[in-house]
Amino acid sequence: MSYDANDAAMDDMYERISDELYPEHKNQAIGEFTAERLRSFYLDHHGVMRPAVDALQEAQRLQDNGHFAATVVFAVSCTELLLKAAILTPVVHGLVHIESLADVVVENTFSGPGYSRYAKLLAHLFTEFVGIDIHSLQRPESNAKLLAECDAQRGLRNRIVHAGASATEEQARAGVAISTAVFNLIVNPMLHQLRLTVEDAGQIQPRAG
Repeated sequence: MSYDANDAAMDDMYERISDELYPEHKNQAIGEFTAERLRSFYLDHHGVMRPAVDALQEAQRLQDNGHFAATVVFAVSCTELLLKAAILTPVVHGLVHIESLADVVVENTFSGPGYSRYAKLLAHLFTEFVGIDIHSLQRPESNAKLLAECDAQRGLRNRIVHAGASATEEQARAGVAISTAVFNLIVNPMLHQLRLTVEDAGQIQPRAG
């Protein structure tokens, strides 16, 4: 897809929002957002992961029934929900203390194409709480980096939705596997560091012990 005036306007808006939130550097957000505040958000919004879980379960059902293009659509939705709603949204809500305004900032900040707009923030957040470079993560069965696979799947999803493209069974299975890996390798380790766990139906609860 070509870069047009709308994309440029979105980039400009993103930069202005970023400057207002943390003018010196975007990564300042990490320093301002403590582990306890992040943990409190999850406990106050313990169902924040439920839409991602629902999307993944739907993707698995579609895959089992041979609807491979639809599988990719729901698998990518799951991935985006995990990264945006389950990880990045709590950070913004911690910085913007008016609930309705925080929702607007989240929507505008993380609505751009791909994950490049918030890759640095995601990477520093993961390094801060988990101590691992998120760009190094990859599935054991794949030679590609996990975030690169996420972007590739998103591109396929866009071709399916906007150009009527099809998907193979292999691509559908990869989509589900990538979404599952985002949970296992990114979301779950961060929740674990915050002394939290995910129970059935995606409910986030304090971890025992």
